[in-house]
Amino acid sequence: MFAKSRQRVLAAFIACCASSASAHTVWLESVDKSTTDYQVLFGGHAGKLEPYRPEKLKQIDAVDRQGKTLAVSRDVTADGVRLHVDGAPVLISMHFDNGIHTRPPTGRSVEKPMNEVPGATRATYAVKYHKTVVDWSPLVTQIIGQPFEVVPLSAKQPAAGEPFRIRVLQDGKPVAGVKLGHGEEGTASDPVTDADGVAAFVPKPGFNRLWAGKRIAVDDNPKYTELSYEYSFGFDAR
Repeated sequence: MFAKSRQRVLAAFIACCASSASAHTVWLESVDKSTTDYQVLFGGHAGKLEPYRPEKLKQIDAVDRQGKTLAVSRDVTADGVRLHVDGAPVLISMHFDNGIHTRPPTGRSVEKPMNEVPGATRATYAVKYHKTVVDWSPLVTQIIGQPFEVVPLSAKQPAAGEPFRIRVLQDGKPVAGVKLGHGEEGTASDPVTDADGVAAFVPKPGFNRLWAGKRIAVDDNPKYTELSYEYSFGFDAR
């Protein structure tokens, strides 16, 4: 399922690397069309995969149709992190902490708090969240309590080319002005959530990754000046 070029990129993930704080989301792809085995992927600009440190995966949860929590095991391999879900999942969710990235007076960003970089005045704390819908059911429309969360408004599997409505929540409350996009980031023409946190997303045929993101200015924090939330919502369109 995975191209050789993808595997070469993922094989490098064990090495530490500093990456840009923007437009890097985490998501799952099924291994050989399995509903229980998945590869964790981390993306960047222009559709490229990037390496990452497995300890940044802070949370992985899976639930079945009855809402029962299923055991999830992870395996760090040469081509990345693989997950195995014990049971029949309906929904899998993840939290990925990409750390604080500080821009020094000259040069590229470094993965350190701002107060550890002499002369720095800007830093971004990058936090990522994800859901994969394995099987559409009423459960997938429930709020699971992520600090930044995408929630579909219908339990019916989306159809390619037809608007699919979602709500974006921050700390459990609808948030306006959040851009949606395909893949890794939005464009100027993409939909934006309204006052109720709702926007319509038009899926493409096959597997989709709905992107949502928001940046929040932070005052009086010695470690960072901005909080970056990014979300990846993965599902198959019929």
